[in-house]
Amino acid sequence: MKNLSLFKIFILLFISNFFESLLAPFFIILNIIVPITFLVFSFIAYSSRTNFNAITSFILGIFVDLISDSFFGLNAILFSLSSFVINSYSNTFKLFSYLQICIFFGISSTFYIGFLNLFINVQNFSYLVLFVSFIFNTFICLILSMSKFYIPNLSINKRI
Repeated sequence: MKNLSLFKIFILLFISNFFESLLAPFFIILNIIVPITFLVFSFIAYSSRTNFNAITSFILGIFVDLISDSFFGLNAILFSLSSFVINSYSNTFKLFSYLQICIFFGISSTFYIGFLNLFINVQNFSYLVLFVSFIFNTFICLILSMSKFYIPNLSINKRI
């Protein structure tokens, strides 16, 4: 995940948006919103060696706006804001534990959900959805961060 080309990032965002659209009807019954596309973008921005600039994150957000049928520019602004925060605190993240980083990504996904709901679902805005989504997204981030320690690496390094 360290050196991804822009084309691969577009493909990853497209696939994550596809899975998000498939899973959203099942999660909404449980009052949970999982922004898979935003979490994938945040993970790519967090794990990249070079910082995302504002133009790159804005273009990726416009792409997500086009494929997700949301308001034009909404994801672009939120992606730019999240990449700014991630780039600003990239050195500070090195001091944090995995639990603190997962809580940060849970809070940022909750902010993303709340901001989207303010524009899209003003009549159905619910703090219960925000709280349950925060707990679930933080738990998902914890599981994914622990999986790299407890699941053995499947790639075998061959020495010639």
